[in-house]
Amino acid sequence: MSKLINRTYKGIEYIQLSSLPTAQAESLKATLTERTLIKILKDDVVLNDCVLYGSYEEWYAANTEEAVEEIRPVILTSKPSLNEPVPVA
Repeated sequence: MSKLINRTYKGIEYIQLSSLPTAQAESLKATLTERTLIKILKDDVVLNDCVLYGSYEEWYAANTEEAVEEIRPVILTSKPSLNEPVPVA
């Protein structure tokens, strides 16, 4: 999962939920509060799916840690012997 670059408008750093893949947007949206999901009026257009970048970064860090745990390789507790035959399928 690649991290989005923040956008800044009048000193507010944010990202838009619509710029994320649907599954990620839904996952992030489930963690948001009224203070972190914001609307921004930009050039007479209301962007109503904005998230404060700090909240996005926290969510991203938590989700990438989970992703790393899922793909972490299994560590062998003993080394296989070089003299043991290798099973052939």
